Amino acid sequence: MVRETRMNAQAVIGLRLAVRNEGRAKRRDFYDRYDLLLANWYLLTNRIQQEIEEVRHDLHEELACWQPHQPEPDWNAYAERVNMICRTGGFQLSRP
Repeated sequence: MVRETRMNAQAVIGLRLAVRNEGRAKRRDFYDRYDLLLANWYLLTNRIQQEIEEVRHDLHEELACWQPHQPEPDWNAYAERVNMICRTGGFQLSRP
């Protein structure tokens, strides 16, 4: 029975690591696209700059309220918003 408990604990630890790695990948995806827009800031229209500022503000507000015991912000939603802005601005979303 102790062995079974140990195996379950290892599975939980493995699951937590997988979730943590997935969260890092989502954040990295968001920030890669966000950095692309910021690198081209002066080439963007005022409307696109305002959309980027809205995403930044929303993320800032969500992170300001976030507590470690809560789920992380929905990085996919933020990445998709940034993707939409990139498409609107005509930027290629190349993967490294």
